[in-house]
Amino acid sequence: MDEADALYTLAAIVDPALGRVRERAQRGRTLEAWGLKPHRADPGTIMAHDDGDDYEQKIPEGLRGTVAFPIMNATDALASIDILITAAAIKRPFNHHAPAVLSMCRTSIECSAQAIWVMSPLEQDKRRARAAGLAKIGIEHAKEFHSDSLKAHDNGLQRLPDETYAQSRHRLKFHSEELEILEQLSQENGRRYSILVRKSANWIKENPPKHTNETRMVHFPTMATMEYRVCSSFTHGHSWPIDLVGRPSEMFSMMADALATALIYTECAVSLFEAQLTDPTSGRTNYYPERLQPTIDEWRDLYQKATNSD
Repeated sequence: MDEADALYTLAAIVDPALGRVRERAQRGRTLEAWGLKPHRADPGTIMAHDDGDDYEQKIPEGLRGTVAFPIMNATDALASIDILITAAAIKRPFNHHAPAVLSMCRTSIECSAQAIWVMSPLEQDKRRARAAGLAKIGIEHAKEFHSDSLKAHDNGLQRLPDETYAQSRHRLKFHSEELEILEQLSQENGRRYSILVRKSANWIKENPPKHTNETRMVHFPTMATMEYRVCSSFTHGHSWPIDLVGRPSEMFSMMADALATALIYTECAVSLFEAQLTDPTSGRTNYYPERLQPTIDEWRDLYQKATNSD
């Protein structure tokens, strides 16, 4: 062990909350490989049926893509946190970039919550309606981006190369057509992220992940709501959470609690995703941590039984 590691290890012994930050950051990093290589749905699985009957052609990227990208973002945020914490261990003086860490925890919580909200209903029509509602938000944002970009060019506020201008006009038309198709589908409103965070937390409480007892040790919806509010305050530059911190160790505790919440959300999102699109007999390589397998197996059975009873 070199001097830098020795000093950091000593600091973690003196301040156990710092040790929890480091351990949870490392745990989050184990999801990175999955985030880089999420699978397509195996034939015959819940998600394959959800995207069947050409449904994946009716919303951008299909239901699978609608939930996969947010979870990928969540795993990347957790991996980035570990990079920051690892760098902090070799810097003098220690600087753990708490605002950045807490903001990335918010990203993981919010992105994972969206995906869980979409996937959690036992009924296919509800999962599809939620996927359509979430996809609509992204399409509207994309349409507004290209519309604003073209208007700025036409009004002389910016200069787009001819090729870029033509591409933006094409994308604007394309997204308008996507919205026309979406309007023909059943949708559930997914605009309030704070509501999705709460609803996803309620689902996790009702379906506790088997790979961890962390959600059984607290009232998870309450903890999740509070941690999401704290993390959001750092994203928006609000200073009120600093009043909760009296000593440096209390900031480490705040970071450790936020990381714990982000981990639960993201691990549950990955597990629910895999439960719905993986055939355990496919023999393919799985990139999620092995510790998630008990949760994946239990949730796969939950949805298969619901489907078989229909």
